[in-house]
Amino acid sequence: MVRPGWTMEQQAGVRFYTRLTNIFALLLVTLFTALTLASGRHRGWAAVAVVVLLWAGFTLYMKRTKKGQP
Repeated sequence: MVRPGWTMEQQAGVRFYTRLTNIFALLLVTLFTALTLASGRHRGWAAVAVVVLLWAGFTLYMKRTKKGQP
């Protein structure tokens, strides 16, 4: 059975949501980093690292998924 590729609308949706999540992730990490610096807590840096790793993992997953489509 032939597996068709993504339609133009689906590709545009993926690009839109990828950009949107990247913008929100950047804003939230910037805000959380500023709050962590202001409070001087060391545990906050671990939370910032977790958020950055999750964001990077999601971005890589989306890129690999996109490349895997015919």
